Amino acid sequence: MNTVGDNIREFREIAGFTQEDLALRSGLSQGYINQLEHGKRKYTQKSLELIAAALSKPVSDFFKEEGKEQPSAIAEQISPYKTKKVYKKEFLTVLNDLPENIIDHYLTLLKLERELLRKSKGNIPQKE
Repeated sequence: MNTVGDNIREFREIAGFTQEDLALRSGLSQGYINQLEHGKRKYTQKSLELIAAALSKPVSDFFKEEGKEQPSAIAEQISPYKTKKVYKKEFLTVLNDLPENIIDHYLTLLKLERELLRKSKGNIPQKE
């Protein structure tokens, strides 16, 4: 049984990525992705983290077996982020590499932008 490899392939296909696309986005080789998906190579924590980031998925999703329900406490916290596009994950990765004062600056700007959109369209929910 190749649960992790099968899930990687499924998520990659759902995202519309080829193995080469996923390799480029994750920094791994296409051959390694192929071998993982077919259960011919073992994964590492680092490789799963890179693939998860490229697919905007939590690493835990790779271990879910088809037809089995997973605990919902974590799923409820993650679910708003599942629909986020890949570029948003990249945005968060860039922010994590910046100094704290720069992050605070951008956070203030984003909050102001959200408030302006909320006032102009009246349809952006408030979250804090």
